[in-house]
Amino acid sequence: MRGGAGNKDLIQVDVFIDPIKIHCGKQDYTNKITPVLRLRDMLGRYADGLLGNSHLLQSPLMINFSEEFIRPLEHPVPAHLTEGYRKLDAKFEGNRIYIKSKLTIDAENVVDGWFVMDMGSGGSVSLTREAVSNLHLEKIPQARYAALAGGIGGGAETVSLRASDFTMGDTLENIVISYSLNQKGFMSGNKTCLGLIGTTIWSHYDIILDPENGSVWVKRNNREATYSKSSTTHMSAIDRTDICDGWSVNILYEGGIAQKAGFELGDVILSINGRPVKDISWEEQRKGLGLEGNTVYKVRKKNGETVTYTLDIKEQII
Repeated sequence: MRGGAGNKDLIQVDVFIDPIKIHCGKQDYTNKITPVLRLRDMLGRYADGLLGNSHLLQSPLMINFSEEFIRPLEHPVPAHLTEGYRKLDAKFEGNRIYIKSKLTIDAENVVDGWFVMDMGSGGSVSLTREAVSNLHLEKIPQARYAALAGGIGGGAETVSLRASDFTMGDTLENIVISYSLNQKGFMSGNKTCLGLIGTTIWSHYDIILDPENGSVWVKRNNREATYSKSSTTHMSAIDRTDICDGWSVNILYEGGIAQKAGFELGDVILSINGRPVKDISWEEQRKGLGLEGNTVYKVRKKNGETVTYTLDIKEQII
C-alpha cells in the first residue's frame, strides 16, 4: 500500500521484489524493491520510469539546463566548478532536498521556511493546504483548477495566483504560484516543508548538488522566464498519441474559456486548427504553440463522440 500527493487513501501497488539493474551514464544501480506506478497518466509517452534521489545522489551531480545535460561529478567537487554559482541555504534529509526560501504574495502574505526541491514537478512554487491556512488571500485574484492525475494518490484540487516575488538566493519577481486544496496526501500538509519548488523555477538555473556536504549551488541562466506566465487556453493537455492519437485534457480551470466551451477532463484533443496533434513534435510543444484568437479544436469525448470547440485565446487565466 502506498500514498501520494493526491486525495485518495493508500492504494495497492505492484512491486518487483527481485533486484532491478539500472545503467545510467557511467553508473550502475541495483534497485532492491521497485514499485510499478501509473506514470503514463502524468508523463505520457516521454518517460518509462523515474530515477529518485537515492540513485542520482550517489555522487555530486551537475544539472545543466543551459545545455541540457546531467553529469556526475567527482568528490570533492572541484572549486573551479562552483565559480559564479551561489550557494543556497539547503539540507539533505531522508532522500529529500530542502531549500530555505521566502515567498511574498503581497505585503500581508509572506511564507518563509523550508521547501522541497521537486525536479519531478512541472510547476513553479506549490504551497501545501496547511501552509496557506493562516494566510488572507480573499482579495487576491485566483483561478481554481482540477487535475486528472495529481500524483500516486489520484486527482487534485488546486488554486493558482500571482505572487510578488520568490527568493532562494536571488529573487524572481511576478511569479505565478499555486496552492493545494487537498484534504489528503502530501500536499494537504507536511510538517517538514511549506511546499514544493518545481522545474518551472529550477529550469532558470544551472545546478550543482553536493549531498556529501549538504550543499546546493545555483547559477542563473539565460532561459526565457516562464514562471510569470499562466495558461491562455485555461486548460492543459498531455501528449497521449502513443495510445490514443491525441492529447488528453488533464487540467481544467474552473470558469475558464475551455470549460465554458464544453471541454471536460479526459477529453482527447485530435487536431488544432485542422492540424492533427500527432504531427506536432515534442520540441514544438515544449516551445509553445503560440495560439491566439479563434482556435478550433477537434475533440473526442469519453463516450466516443467527436465534437468541435472554438476558443478565443487572448488572456492568461491569472
